[in-house]
Amino acid sequence: MEQNSAILLCVTKLREEEQRIIDHLKVFGIRVQVNLDSMELPLGGGEVEPFGLALIRCLSQKNALNRAQLLELAGHETLNSVKAITICTNKIHQAIVFQKHGIPQPRFKIAFTPEKLYDAMRNFDELCVIKPATSSWGRGIARITGKECLDGWIAARESVDPGHQSFPVLVQQFVEKGDYDIRVVIVGRTPIVAFRRVSADNWKTNTHLGAEIDPIPINEEIASICRRLTEVLGEGVYGADLFYDYKEQRYLVCEVNQNPEFAKSWKIHGVDVAYHIAKYVREVVELKNTAKYTAKYTVIS
Repeated sequence: MEQNSAILLCVTKLREEEQRIIDHLKVFGIRVQVNLDSMELPLGGGEVEPFGLALIRCLSQKNALNRAQLLELAGHETLNSVKAITICTNKIHQAIVFQKHGIPQPRFKIAFTPEKLYDAMRNFDELCVIKPATSSWGRGIARITGKECLDGWIAARESVDPGHQSFPVLVQQFVEKGDYDIRVVIVGRTPIVAFRRVSADNWKTNTHLGAEIDPIPINEEIASICRRLTEVLGEGVYGADLFYDYKEQRYLVCEVNQNPEFAKSWKIHGVDVAYHIAKYVREVVELKNTAKYTAKYTVIS
């Protein structure tokens, strides 16, 4: 591969997932410069090897967004883009953007004060889900089943957040989704694999909470939603979490993760996600190199 065939890989720690991505990139002839959260970013100057793309895989949503923003300001392209990371790391932003673009999702309200939570709950027949704007792995998400339940949630929240700094929060319709949700991994613009995350014991169906993996085919409705998501967010690497609403008989987007994990799931469904990410990175780098070459040798008359 000619020209700049090195990338920067921003990670919190080098896990099995990232090591597999690195191994595939090496086979493709792409050098990888690993950048940990604790390290300085190469934002300019001649002291570091130039790189053609920064792949953001930080565990912390805050760190992912911060490092992507700094790299973009320094003139570097990031994957995912700053725009995509900004939307995906804030559940309220996602809900607003998806509503604007007609992406099917659960009905929602944004509550800016604890008092407004009661109005939102009544809007959803006293059964809803409260989500903090930023969280991952299901942390901070609570199902509310009536006024007494909400009273308890507010009392507990006030004990650790008396100034209500965690507001606004997203209040979402509780969807009758059965005992599973659906994770679809998107690379570039292509959904490469879909699987149910099934949990009979927990209404939260995150794999790290014990949900089981059940691979499913990608039907046209799922594929169509993924196309619409990438039209809104741009190309990238995403984990789209869908519900099948049994009441309305349709798929809904719960949220989109900008840094999907796959260490456990790929061993079950058999799709090598790391390979697809590395292949897409190679395609992006090759496209950038071709564009630079063309720009350098194009004569404007």
